[in-house]
Amino acid sequence: MELNQWVDELFEVFDEDKDGVINRSEFVELIDCLLQDKGIRMCESIFKRFDKNHDNSISKEELREMVIELAL
Repeated sequence: MELNQWVDELFEVFDEDKDGVINRSEFVELIDCLLQDKGIRMCESIFKRFDKNHDNSISKEELREMVIELAL
């Protein structure tokens, strides 16, 4: 599966309220899924790091950057 397609699917799954961004609680679920055993302890710092515009949500582009940096 291509990276962009994977990110699109991740975004669709974790944007539970379908508002076009991943809010903080949705992000916690996403990180829990991606990091599994590393736990939620890293969530706050990761969220702050990738919420580039500090709007307290993760856009699809911000998620793409996070996936590229953390998962690949």
